[in-house]
Amino acid sequence: MALAQSSIDRPKVVIDAVELKGTLLPEAAQERLVTSLKQHEYEEDSDWVKDLEITVADAESEGWPDRENQGYLGFSVSAEWKPLRREQGMLHVLVTVCVNEGQQKRLDKIEFRYVKEQSVPPVFNSNDLRELIPLEDGEIYNRDKYWAGLSAMKRAYSDRGFIDFNVMPTMELDQVNQTVSLVMDVNEGPQYRWGNVRVIGLDPNLETILRSKVTAGSPASPKPIRDFYQEYKSLLPVGASPESVKWQSDAKRAIVDLTFDFSTPPSPPVHE
Repeated sequence: MALAQSSIDRPKVVIDAVELKGTLLPEAAQERLVTSLKQHEYEEDSDWVKDLEITVADAESEGWPDRENQGYLGFSVSAEWKPLRREQGMLHVLVTVCVNEGQQKRLDKIEFRYVKEQSVPPVFNSNDLRELIPLEDGEIYNRDKYWAGLSAMKRAYSDRGFIDFNVMPTMELDQVNQTVSLVMDVNEGPQYRWGNVRVIGLDPNLETILRSKVTAGSPASPKPIRDFYQEYKSLLPVGASPESVKWQSDAKRAIVDLTFDFSTPPSPPVHE
């Protein structure tokens, strides 16, 4: 009796019918999505319409993962409903889902802004940074090329010792000309330099070579560390990796202390 009363106190929404509008998903994918939505039950007093929109958006992303790689921007989902009938503890509804796949857009331009005043010229000027993004003006927008460009910028600054570098991109859509512009707010941050370098368990000759690559006062670049592990891989302990190097940064002094631990890790226990 208590369970029946609980069901009445919290009436459910049952989706009897679904209308999908605007979607470009294949017919089979649409049918799977509609079936999935009709199998859901929601509490009437919940934000069930929002949950439904999220479900549709997830299905759209799964069904067309390359949407933004093909230049389609402005994707959105909205849903409306109307009641069909009500019975005890249950509201039956018709749901209309409107999918806006967006319009295919080309890149108009990419601009760079340095967000902090600098007493010295920037490490990379706008032209240098633009060359790192493999997305040409006038080309159909491609999300993966855009993100590859951001990664290249991060790597370029990191290799110069600017480990606090960050960029805040803003995307501006022109719905008239169907173009997209990107504005990059660049914060270079300070250039870090190597401080104390500690090396544990390495052959003295290799240690001398390693220390020559990360001398105190030189820019704190991960590149010579990566190069060392790559070049001397056959002479290093099994499993040695640049990812195991411990970095300890001091933001106030813009210094990074390093610890290289090449000591052999203990063997895992053998279970009989």
